[in-house]
Amino acid sequence: MVDLRNTDLRAPAIATKWRIGNSTVKDHRKKLSIKAQHTDTATVLSGKAEETPDGGEFKDVQTTEKIGTDWTRIFERFQIDPDVFEIVDDTVRMSTWQQSKALEDGTRDVVNLFSYSARFTRKVEALVDVREIADSLRKWKPTQNNTPRMGPPVTMFVGWADWQLGKGEGDGTKGTTQRILDSFQATTDRITAMRKRGINVDGLLLANMGDHTEAVTGHYTSQTYSVDLNQRDQLNLAIELNLTGIKALAPMFDQVTYSATLCNHGQWQRVAGKALTDDSDNSTGFIGDTLHTVCDLHPALSHMDWIIPRDEMITTGTFSGVNLSMAHGHKIGSAEDTWLAKQSLWLQATRRFETELWATAHRHTAIVEDFGPYSRVQCSTEDPGSKSFTDGTGKFSTQGTTTFLIGSHLKRKYSDWEVL
Repeated sequence: MVDLRNTDLRAPAIATKWRIGNSTVKDHRKKLSIKAQHTDTATVLSGKAEETPDGGEFKDVQTTEKIGTDWTRIFERFQIDPDVFEIVDDTVRMSTWQQSKALEDGTRDVVNLFSYSARFTRKVEALVDVREIADSLRKWKPTQNNTPRMGPPVTMFVGWADWQLGKGEGDGTKGTTQRILDSFQATTDRITAMRKRGINVDGLLLANMGDHTEAVTGHYTSQTYSVDLNQRDQLNLAIELNLTGIKALAPMFDQVTYSATLCNHGQWQRVAGKALTDDSDNSTGFIGDTLHTVCDLHPALSHMDWIIPRDEMITTGTFSGVNLSMAHGHKIGSAEDTWLAKQSLWLQATRRFETELWATAHRHTAIVEDFGPYSRVQCSTEDPGSKSFTDGTGKFSTQGTTTFLIGSHLKRKYSDWEVL
């Protein structure tokens, strides 16, 4: 039996132990009017808390005792849910001083007082309910595909790039979402049509080229003002749309790979445009890890392969005999040819990987260029565009999803490039 009255455990601990939803624990505790016991004894005298959808900051929180590592009472003092937020450890600042205090017998004593400042952020486990996503996946039944295959095998590359869900410009997230859903059907139709023409589209590469979420702060002026989804909702929608695309396309193939590339809008912890944590702290990796976990639970998707980087900025794989290197593109400077050449040499020296084809994104524009030893395909996007970029340059890109075939027998290692 699940003992929700065990107030020595926080909601996430009970949820993990008994394999139930974190929100379920909190809902039942609320109905039972149960609160967790706290080990700290500090009395909060004064202070200020500033909260945003994805975190916030405590300023000059004065207490009678040291806070230590348990900030639960501080969160609750400012009516902030400690099950949802946590302190960013390296941001804690503390000062102390002594003050005279009158005692009941008329004498005076000296007491120690403390003042704390710290930033806090939303907990990862509070962002996405993986169990809820897994439950919905179990109810799904895929359609069967028995199309005959002929000729040399090729892999269909589908570039899901720069969706930037939560971006409020143009027709906003609603418009972006509809274009993405339409692209899934367009991709399905294209694969079916190619197979009817006798092309042996044998493998599928679903390439998450990065920036599936817009984030909410730290990337450009007025970002927080202009977004139409907070970080949690951006991540939930990104996972849902990725999963919808996987369910639409993966059952059509015996060989399916989902790859991911780390990106700039995926950096979670940014202040003044700079990342606070390392490269692995990225929404692309989190989205890929979550999809891998839930897809492995369904027999129709358990055949998928996954290439999810930890902190590597270049993702590599071999598809239909072709060595493909993928990068989001935010690390590329003005001299792209130099960057590609040096990175190709680095991959060959460190990974024994000789790049025959590059795929990038980031610039939102569909471009294919032949560099000699390899070609580079720059992926388009379904996002609503950027007013400030267009105002400043007069440039804009046509929305769409980049697709092409990969095969070792092809002269340029790719063919049938089309933006859907």
